[in-house]
Amino acid sequence: MRSKTLQFAALAAGAVAAPSYQIRGREHNRRPIERRQAGNATTIAPSSYDSTTTLDLSTVNTVYTTVNVTVTTCTESSACSTSSSALATSVALATNATTAPSTASLTSTASAIEISSSSSSATTSSLPSTTLSTSTSVATSTISSPESTSNAPATIATSSPAVYVNAATTSTLPLPPPAPTCSLLPTAPIANQEQAGDSTWGTLCQPYFPKWIGEYATAPWGANRTVNTSDATVFNDVPITNVTRYYNFTVSRGQISPDGVLRDVILVNGQYPGPVIEANWGDWIEVSVANNISNPYEGTALHWHGQLQKTTPWEDGVPGAGQCPIAPGHSYTYRYQAEVQGSSWYHAHFSAQFTAGVMGPMVVYGPSSLPYDIDVGPIMLSDWYHIPYFSIVADAVGTNYSLIPPTSDSVIINGRGQFNCSEPSYSNSTDWLASNLPSNISWTCVPDAPLAAFRFQSGKTHRLRLMNTGANGVQKFSVDYHNLTVIAVDYVPVVPYDTSVVTLGVGQRTDVLVTALDTPWASIWMRSSARGGEPCGGSDHPDAVAAIYYEDADVSALPTSTSWVTLDDTTCVNDALELTVPAYAVKPSNASFTQDLRLDLAVNATGDFEFRINDQGWRVDTNVPLLAQVAEGNMTFKPEWNVYNFYDNTSIILNITNNMPLVHPFHMHGHNFYVLNVGDNSTAGSNYNATGVAKRGVSGPVFEQGATWDGSVVNPNNPLRRDGLLIPPYGFAAIQIELTNPGAWPFHCHVAWHLSGGQGMQVVYKPEQIPTIPAGQMDQTCVNWNWFTSNDGTVDQIDSGA
Repeated sequence: MRSKTLQFAALAAGAVAAPSYQIRGREHNRRPIERRQAGNATTIAPSSYDSTTTLDLSTVNTVYTTVNVTVTTCTESSACSTSSSALATSVALATNATTAPSTASLTSTASAIEISSSSSSATTSSLPSTTLSTSTSVATSTISSPESTSNAPATIATSSPAVYVNAATTSTLPLPPPAPTCSLLPTAPIANQEQAGDSTWGTLCQPYFPKWIGEYATAPWGANRTVNTSDATVFNDVPITNVTRYYNFTVSRGQISPDGVLRDVILVNGQYPGPVIEANWGDWIEVSVANNISNPYEGTALHWHGQLQKTTPWEDGVPGAGQCPIAPGHSYTYRYQAEVQGSSWYHAHFSAQFTAGVMGPMVVYGPSSLPYDIDVGPIMLSDWYHIPYFSIVADAVGTNYSLIPPTSDSVIINGRGQFNCSEPSYSNSTDWLASNLPSNISWTCVPDAPLAAFRFQSGKTHRLRLMNTGANGVQKFSVDYHNLTVIAVDYVPVVPYDTSVVTLGVGQRTDVLVTALDTPWASIWMRSSARGGEPCGGSDHPDAVAAIYYEDADVSALPTSTSWVTLDDTTCVNDALELTVPAYAVKPSNASFTQDLRLDLAVNATGDFEFRINDQGWRVDTNVPLLAQVAEGNMTFKPEWNVYNFYDNTSIILNITNNMPLVHPFHMHGHNFYVLNVGDNSTAGSNYNATGVAKRGVSGPVFEQGATWDGSVVNPNNPLRRDGLLIPPYGFAAIQIELTNPGAWPFHCHVAWHLSGGQGMQVVYKPEQIPTIPAGQMDQTCVNWNWFTSNDGTVDQIDSGA
């Protein structure tokens, strides 16, 4: 059992001086500047705050504000027009909210909205069926308001998604959608609401997914766009659909028991995992995110993992990079184009908040490398921790190396699993939601919690959208007695190949096809395992299963199949680069610069551990978005921002050496990169003892030197492209990035605890070519956040903050 000591220092404390970097023959010193004092730029508190009091959402009943109503109307030819107007609204902020002056209802109907700026009434006009999907992910809405109260503000109760709001600066907090109803939802030994909130993921109530959204006779991206003839690397290849998909998310605290163990969580729309985002390739996506996190309050921000944001770099969702966090009691509306197609996820990018449950899948429909019959949808594989993420982060940036990295308690599939209740994983009252607020949960565990379940149809080919949405562990996925045909990695379609096991690091995705056997009565297990031990981020209970029921199987009985694969427990690398060949061939340009990067674990002057890149840990200033600074021509950076300015280079190679016995799944924002080569260091085996655990010295780890790249390239005419890569323990990776998306882009390890410990950097180039940031865009998050951090005083940034 674990206990915590909350004695830690800022990551920046004791950091070594920032090195100088030689870029294209020019020396560039990253000179620090004085941090801008939060809140000095504004003397008036945002409208939903009383500047004389401390924010307390539990005592705030309603907020009246002006919501910009954006309406998208589509024609038979898929061309859409947009109109906007103002609508006075009031939205309840808490479950004990009083009734608003008037009521309005949102009902999911096939209609568009027209709202007069002088009236709260609405008229509707039908949308053509060819452009409206019946899927819940794109439901539109009708607003009605009683005539007797037409002069009073309307109350808008919303469900996810909704089609009316574009209110980036408002403090509206939409009400969550109603709980799902289905006779097949789990009821015992623990109710679905207790296990997963309002989620239907991993239940037989979850429907299959379509080939695309909308009742189109043919693919909406056009017959000429196939995986062999088009790609997001060619800007004109991205379809122009003139369609926007709208979603409404509310982020708030809760308590659920995904593997039977009760824990504190933070949920999207009251469910774990969160609701799916669906779009067709080329569609625009708008997501209104309301921060209702309280007791204690936290900021939040959502990142749309793998989307390129070529025209909207400010919508990437990283505090300290493209925005300030969304302040408690406020909302922000993200808008971006689905420029790449396939399978991914969205997640919080505020400290390690996503590990508390702030995540969900994304599906962008597009062409496939092979045909298939049924889209089963997202299969989310995750390690799971029973204590609040703040306490785990405290360990990761603490002084006790035995807690680095923290091992997870179990592994779950689509938010469901089982834990051995006879082995308590934590002590009562020893873990913390924040530095000033301990968790009040006592050990509570329900044996034999419901496992995730899926449907197969005999003889049919099924698409599974695998994604590692965990915090640390490398997952290895298999299906008993079935081969897996890989058709895409991350957002990149590949030449299909067969395998029995798919390996996924945190943040990585792999789409596979599985052809069911001709056994309609069968039931079998799908499996995910994080057995890799300390080097691969293993789990204390590493093996998870989920049931697959064929159409005539007895769903009341668990499968009895056995695994037909032998897992390599000590290897945590992706499939060989010779196997993973992009379907659309692209040859890298001649790189104009090579940057060497070293990954190290170090102890700073206060005795705390830092995960560093080139002797520097990353720590963002959440009040100062880097993108806005760079776009304004401010090219001086504090050392702990860990900024690499590549000026006007056209293409760069990052030559990475991992000087740690730990795997690092690195993710690049805003780009798909070429994987030139990757490998491990077979001579570093002496750093492990007989059981595969890294040797430790008296004051910390004893590390060997990692492997180095010899300059060779695998498949040089068409190397693998993706947005995340596993860098093996003591290994190396050489990746090439085409600098075609100017901005300020994070490049970081996606292990939550490594990123919290500072293992990240920001890539800047061609600042004069950054798309013009809309006027007031940064203020939409920063005004409220600056006021919150200046007046509330509860922000305790013990880690990198990103």
